[in-house]
Amino acid sequence: MNVNYIGSIILLGIERLDGERTTTGLYHLFNGKKSSQTVQDGRLFQLSHLFGIIKGYSYRDFKINMNDLHNDGLIEVYDGNHALITNLGKMQLRNQLEQHPIPEWLDCWRYGDLSSVFWRRITLFVQTLSHIMKGDHHFYPIQNDPDTLQWVKRSFPKEKEIRSKIASLLFQELKLLLQPLGVRKAENVVLRLTRTGRIGLTTNQVADRLHIDPMECHVHFQASLHHMMKMIVEDRTAFPVLSTFIADMEQRFALTESTRKTYRLIKKGLSLEEIASVRNLKPSTIEDHIVELAIHIPEMDIDRYIQETDQKRIVEASGLLGTKRLKAIKQKLGEGFNYFQIRLTLAKESSANGKQGGGMRSVD
Repeated sequence: MNVNYIGSIILLGIERLDGERTTTGLYHLFNGKKSSQTVQDGRLFQLSHLFGIIKGYSYRDFKINMNDLHNDGLIEVYDGNHALITNLGKMQLRNQLEQHPIPEWLDCWRYGDLSSVFWRRITLFVQTLSHIMKGDHHFYPIQNDPDTLQWVKRSFPKEKEIRSKIASLLFQELKLLLQPLGVRKAENVVLRLTRTGRIGLTTNQVADRLHIDPMECHVHFQASLHHMMKMIVEDRTAFPVLSTFIADMEQRFALTESTRKTYRLIKKGLSLEEIASVRNLKPSTIEDHIVELAIHIPEMDIDRYIQETDQKRIVEASGLLGTKRLKAIKQKLGEGFNYFQIRLTLAKESSANGKQGGGMRSVD
């Protein structure tokens, strides 16, 4: 039996969760639901790089894929909404990842939403530049997103000489970014570009051209965009044209909007209870926000919520038990600890260990 690419992604998620979260939670993570819980789970279980990788993926299709994996003996389902990978599933997953690995550049949490904006700008800019330089001022724009149209309109060079220079620089920058990817992965990007005389291909068309699974084609395309953005961010001077495509995106943290509001109040010195009162939210919701902050802000001080000695005890208990299951850790530690303290400590620990996460969005 062969596992397809989306099946291997689901298997990887189930293996990482190890029964400690529901399969519905895994679906929300893959679909990019920006709740505090999915954000935390992505970090704790090292799945942030797959956050939102299959946006628009219906729950019905997810359940069909889950049933197929179960029927093939690759996972065991229990309590209706939990799953564990079987030994056969682990073997199939290893074989699949050896032949069709998840690209190392993939980082959906950090670049996922932003790479979509980046790509829309590139495609419309390249199309416009190509047509205008050929003297064709009457063409149908490949993108109809108002923000993208306005950005290209503002950014497009007015003088003919500058357009020629920009075109040359843009070609060189794209070449520099795509060369490390190899020919097939570079084609996965270039074939999607629209210019005079050619309409960019869709994911399914590119997959057919390259003879690969459409989901694998999609994932590698996303990873290539993330690689491009990372290189541009790290060396703006090497990419003077393309750096302007992300200049307004280069901000620091990726937080849900509600969490940003909580963070501003924390910085003003308000306690958890005071913030809940001011925002008219449940204390448990503010706790979710604080855990999310601990994941994504390295300098976030959690000592006000749990003493340092107690943090060490929680980390030790989790290590001894070999689990992040809150109930098991709480039973091990006894009544002196609550679930919020355990979640917060594990979140901070994952952040300190430098596991996936982070982002490019402003807190303020």
